[in-house]
Amino acid sequence: MIVDDDFEGGSIVVLGRARRGEIELALRPDTAAPFLQWFHFRVRGAPRSGCSLRVVNAGEATFAEGFRDYRAFASYDLARWFRVPTRFDGETLAIRHAPARPDVYYAYFAPYPAARRERLLRAARRSPRARVGPVAAGLQGREVNLVVVGDDDAELKIWVVARQHSGEAMAEWLAEGLLGRLLDPGDALVAALLERAAFYVVPNLNPDGAALGNQRANAAGTDLNRAWADPSEGESPEVLGVRGAMLATGVDLFLDVHGDERIPYVFVAGCEGNPGYTDRLAALEDRFSESLLQRSPDFQREHGYAPDPPGEGDRRTAANFVGEAFDCLSFTLEMPFKDNADRPSRAGWSPQRSMDLGRALIESAYDVADALR
Repeated sequence: MIVDDDFEGGSIVVLGRARRGEIELALRPDTAAPFLQWFHFRVRGAPRSGCSLRVVNAGEATFAEGFRDYRAFASYDLARWFRVPTRFDGETLAIRHAPARPDVYYAYFAPYPAARRERLLRAARRSPRARVGPVAAGLQGREVNLVVVGDDDAELKIWVVARQHSGEAMAEWLAEGLLGRLLDPGDALVAALLERAAFYVVPNLNPDGAALGNQRANAAGTDLNRAWADPSEGESPEVLGVRGAMLATGVDLFLDVHGDERIPYVFVAGCEGNPGYTDRLAALEDRFSESLLQRSPDFQREHGYAPDPPGEGDRRTAANFVGEAFDCLSFTLEMPFKDNADRPSRAGWSPQRSMDLGRALIESAYDVADALR
């Protein structure tokens, strides 16, 4: 049995040779950064009797508690992913699985492949209502693409940014669901919304980090969601480019899409800590959230982050920066790595549920459009 990570997004450290299907592994830190969480590796020659994969430093992970009640993903073809038995004792993450085939991949969450992203962008380029182009590039040269759906002269500008943290692949799955619906010429609700609004969608803000197998950082070791107040060409060119495009278009609604390692729910975090937060913005947040409760069976409002005290919001983060700079409705949207505790399923939180949530977000944008300005 051989274990390796020599492919796009791969990340693991092999500590020794496999013996009778058992092997010890370790999480690898992000490039030039201390974040320790993501794993994605391949097992070749797995015995039919099963394999025991022990990640011995999981207790040292950045969000170690995120491994409690967690199950790893597995796939034979990098297309169809399923959960496998996983245990965490506070120190070691143990994956035990009897694969049906000798070669199998394991990952922290179902990865979103670069080839699939290219297919999504090609589909957008073929649509008469969309335009696609690079708005920035990572330090290793990978493009950050912007998909614009609708008319640049539209009254409202809706921005959706996904995958600032590269390991949060569920964010890009959500972007695919959202774009798939926006590009559907037969969707009457989308057609009505595009009469007033244009969507600006960044499916992956951190393509370098995704390719390198990082959980949070880009190639420079920067947490991009702490770079919005003062981005730079040398450390955060991805944010610099996207922020510049936002300043050129304006923003009326912003959704920054993430995954949370610890909290097993779908939730949003608003901008109540911003100095410019007003009753108008509070009412908009409430209206959008109530709409999403009706539109998505996975969304809830009881569990999430504690509200920021007035004036103490971190404006290095995308949602706070954008909300303050444009006086607009601005949310961080979080999905779980584990499962939605309100609606547990055999698959846990999955690419399909992420895409379904992306489609529902369009309906909630429609529901609040008349109040955004």
